[in-house]
Amino acid sequence: MPQTSIPPPQRRHLPPITAVETTDKISQLPDVLLTKILSLLPTKQSVRTGILSKRWRPLWTSVPLLDFDDEIPFDRSESETGRKEDLIKTQNSTGFTDFVYSVFLFYEAEPVNRFRLRCANCSDSNITAWVGQAAQRKVKEIELTLSLSRYVALPRRLFNCDTVSVMKLNGVFLNALVSFSVKLPRLRVLHVGDRVLFGCHDCIVMLLNGCPVLEDLSIESSYSDACGGRVCAKGDFELNLKNLVKAKIGFSWKKICQKSMFLFFQSLSNVRFLSITHSTAACLKYALASDIPMFNNLIQLEISFGNYYWDLLAKLLQNSRRLEALIVHKETQKYTKGQDSKWNNPLHVPDCLLVHLKTFCLKEYQGWESEKEFVGYILQNARVLETMTIYIASSLDLDAHLQIRRNLSTLQRSFQSCHIVFH
Repeated sequence: MPQTSIPPPQRRHLPPITAVETTDKISQLPDVLLTKILSLLPTKQSVRTGILSKRWRPLWTSVPLLDFDDEIPFDRSESETGRKEDLIKTQNSTGFTDFVYSVFLFYEAEPVNRFRLRCANCSDSNITAWVGQAAQRKVKEIELTLSLSRYVALPRRLFNCDTVSVMKLNGVFLNALVSFSVKLPRLRVLHVGDRVLFGCHDCIVMLLNGCPVLEDLSIESSYSDACGGRVCAKGDFELNLKNLVKAKIGFSWKKICQKSMFLFFQSLSNVRFLSITHSTAACLKYALASDIPMFNNLIQLEISFGNYYWDLLAKLLQNSRRLEALIVHKETQKYTKGQDSKWNNPLHVPDCLLVHLKTFCLKEYQGWESEKEFVGYILQNARVLETMTIYIASSLDLDAHLQIRRNLSTLQRSFQSCHIVFH
């Protein structure tokens, strides 16, 4: 048979690559999207995108977020040119302080949606200047985490800023508040960390009285000093927190300040979510029934105990008629037999147990008699309880763990109640 020749393969010609196709597609996005992307980065990284192309160089100046952290390392291998478009070189060649000042020099966005500063090695004057700049540029959210060996006093301008709605502070000194009025008409969220110094309780009252629309309050500073302020001397101040929805209270009061503490606690009566730490519970254990307000809106209570304050817990349950979730934390205690405090059943079962309580959590359960009595009381009377979660103390051995499970499972069967989850 005649052999048929196979034609040679024809060479395919690819179309030429155009300049448009080689351009990176991210850079073709509109400015509004690119600045949104940059707002997800710390300011240092946002500025560094300027090395990508001329298209990116001016974009960081319009990002409505400033996020500074002096723990992010700076490369000092490049030199400063002094030009706006080469600020990336400025922040690489000089220290953190010069970089922050340079950013403010060229920054154009206003208002600033969020200003975050985390530093451990800055001077007080620089921090005050930067916070003042943020307030001047109509900042909406401000977060300061200062890990210094000293506390920093913040400028008056910050506490008279009519644009700020979220303020989170740690590592600052708030004594200066007694020397001027506080006006924060739009502040909805105020979180005061455990490294905030209050010289006296007047500062707390003045700060909160200047926040008429506050909804979310967290005060965790446990600093306790001799209080010589007017608030605790007279104990007759007024505090209006009618818009407050969520509160976490974790600071301590001297015994001479108890009346002020009870007045402050009464101002929380409208909250829906309340968290009470060990230091605050230690003050409230001296409260009379009349010192505990009616929490008509409260649906979740979280409370921490050092030594068990059962009477305080009973008062809180009686005055929290709509409570749906109860979380009890306790520190591990070492008692000899008969030394642990007792749970005394209230004369009347709280309404929240009969009608509303759905979840209960007890942490660091050790199997003391008082604990078993309280858990039994909840199982017996919480008619709509769905889940009980017990965190057994990690310090207990396996035999103790098993014994606790057996005891509580027996209680559960006795009352044919909710499901118990062990951890």
